[in-house]
Amino acid sequence: MDLKKEFLKYFQYWPWFLLSLIVFVGAAFIFIKITPPTYETSASIFIDKKQEDQTKIITISTDKKNSEDKLEDEIRLITSNEFLLGVVKKLNLNFTYYEKVFSVKNNNVNEVPFVLIPTISKDSLPVVSYEIKVNQEGFLITEPESEQTYNIKGYDGKEAIEGLPFKIQLSPKAKKNPSFYFEKEYKVNLEPTGVALKNLKGSLVVLSDENAKGVLEMKHVSSSPDRSRKILSEIIDQFDKTIVINKQKVYRNTVSYLNQRIKNFSKEKDSIESVKEKYLQSNDIGVMENYIVEQTADRSQKKESSMLNDKQIALTNFAINDVKQAGPAQALGTDYNLESTTVNQMLVSYNAKLMDSQMILQRAQSNNPAYISLMTQLRAQKQEILNSLQGYLNFLTQTSKANRSEQSIAEAKVKSIPTKDKILGNINSNLTTKEETYVALLQKKEEAVLNGAILESNLKTLNAPETNYSAIFPQPKAFMLGAFLFGLLLPFGITYVRLFLDTKIHNEEDIQKVITDVPILGHIPKISVSDKLDNTATSRSLIAEASRALMSNISYLLPRKKESKGNVILFTSSIQGEGKSFCAFHNAITISNLNKKVLLIGVDLRNPQLHDYFNIKRNVSGLSDFLANKTDNWKEFLQNDNQFSKNLDVLFAGEAPPNPSQLITNSNFEALIEEAKTIYDFIILDTAPVQIVSDTLNFSHLADVTVFVVKYDYTDKSNLVQVSNFIKKEQLKNVGIVINGVNMKNAYGYGYGVSYGYQYQEKKVKKPWYKKGLAVKGA
Repeated sequence: MDLKKEFLKYFQYWPWFLLSLIVFVGAAFIFIKITPPTYETSASIFIDKKQEDQTKIITISTDKKNSEDKLEDEIRLITSNEFLLGVVKKLNLNFTYYEKVFSVKNNNVNEVPFVLIPTISKDSLPVVSYEIKVNQEGFLITEPESEQTYNIKGYDGKEAIEGLPFKIQLSPKAKKNPSFYFEKEYKVNLEPTGVALKNLKGSLVVLSDENAKGVLEMKHVSSSPDRSRKILSEIIDQFDKTIVINKQKVYRNTVSYLNQRIKNFSKEKDSIESVKEKYLQSNDIGVMENYIVEQTADRSQKKESSMLNDKQIALTNFAINDVKQAGPAQALGTDYNLESTTVNQMLVSYNAKLMDSQMILQRAQSNNPAYISLMTQLRAQKQEILNSLQGYLNFLTQTSKANRSEQSIAEAKVKSIPTKDKILGNINSNLTTKEETYVALLQKKEEAVLNGAILESNLKTLNAPETNYSAIFPQPKAFMLGAFLFGLLLPFGITYVRLFLDTKIHNEEDIQKVITDVPILGHIPKISVSDKLDNTATSRSLIAEASRALMSNISYLLPRKKESKGNVILFTSSIQGEGKSFCAFHNAITISNLNKKVLLIGVDLRNPQLHDYFNIKRNVSGLSDFLANKTDNWKEFLQNDNQFSKNLDVLFAGEAPPNPSQLITNSNFEALIEEAKTIYDFIILDTAPVQIVSDTLNFSHLADVTVFVVKYDYTDKSNLVQVSNFIKKEQLKNVGIVINGVNMKNAYGYGYGVSYGYQYQEKKVKKPWYKKGLAVKGA
């Protein structure tokens, strides 16, 4: 990147940069002077969360870190509408007082020699300003917007004026010497409570200090430091009172809650005791431990009794079988271990009689009446024994059934012991919990009563409200620097956008980006009308020097010819107004001043321009007349009597024909060129624009060099695309480009400056200041 070239692109607009700087820096300076400075007042407080937690009777959260670090609730409280509304009312922020120092700047004051008494609700006050002066008669009040004045007589404030939302009276201090305030003028701003509250919230900032736990930073921005300090002090005071009020409210709620809970728990404890009593009574339980021992012993006893009874049944069955199997002369057993005394005696008695029968049988025969009688008795007695055993067996069987029923009942009672013990345990556990909670509630109540007796705020003021008297707005240095930078950036941005959107040609780079490998032959400067014809052989004007340089560069493009014939140079452009006729005219003069015979032909039959430079009427006969009549001699139409050079002949275009394309393509024109080449050293053709009509392309092959003219700050880059296509298709031959109408002072990318060539100084033309630096369109 060429920094110098980039700088020159913007430097040409230096008047606009200067004007922008003057406007913005001046406006910033005036703004700083007329705007009252705004100051920041700050204060910091510490909220001891540990103390608050220690005084809590009921703690819900156990997250100490969360309780100590976060102050969102406190910030939310301080910035709430309800809280700040109390500050607005306490400090009467509906009224703002100023002492008028001069018309564009007011000084805020806190003490004025009068008192305003609203006659309407503060919520309904209008947003309006009044100017107040104290005079000998009373007060003179003016409303600046409507310019309406009110004269109030007296200083006691008894008079109510229609249209004023307040009464006014002198303050007690001012009543001692009212004349002291006669020369002073005051201004008061009124605003309803809602607006005052909104303004207070907008100027107040409350933040927690990240580096210090429990610390709140409060900042208030205002043009009155004393007013800001009062606001912050009132906020701290109100917040301190709010903390105590909230603690008292918590204390009352806590004691009320504890009393209610103690009452409820007392009822619940009595209810559980009643349930326990009924349960013990219904289950015949005195003491659970004794009940368990009794039921276990009863079960064991029932089981043992049942086993003994079963044993007797078995012995009885054995005895019955044994008795039945015994023969008539066989003794019965007496060792059955039966617990029936009657049966045992009967067995002993039977055996005794059997022995008697045996003794009789030994002394007598079996038919002995005594023996027979005794045997009959033994049979009868044996049957009685069997009957007794059967009866005893039936008794034992019944007893066994009763024992099994009692044993089942005892077993069921033993199995139900764990369930009853669990139920009783739950009852006892609930009762114990209720008793412990009841005791704890009584303890908490005593603690609450003690804490309520010594309630205090956990707020401490670390830094009292203090004002930083370095104004935060407007800051002169930063404001002036910002205005200076904005004053530069605004014209720079506008210029950048303008240049970015600019599609005109300004330098060689613009051309080479579209058309490559085509040489730039030179630059024709923009000159004033009076200098257009200053191109004599001895002239040192800009146009003369530029034309000589252009001819020198064209000579390098001319092909070397074996035959001694003249060279044909064709001048054309994309569209009208780019100065091709101007360049062709000066190039013809420059070559003729080099002792070369030159023929200048106006081939633009549609819009001829050459006659203007020679001060000749447009309808003079010329090329179109020759082409229309083959019998004419083209030399008869030449104009060789001119004040520029004796070596220059001119063939003007002539009257505009109805069919220029057909005329220019007939053989007469080519014959003219061929004949002229034998007479003249150079033939200069001023042709029609190639992008508008095709006339030039029809005879462009006759030219040895084609000079394509573009105009500085006029030719659009898009026009070069079509020309590039003509060159690629060889419809234009041996092309070189010349840039016309270059402003040597302002054109960036050329570096000409004021002078050009020899020590020639361009004639200075006085221009309005607002046009200096702006590009002037070329000729």
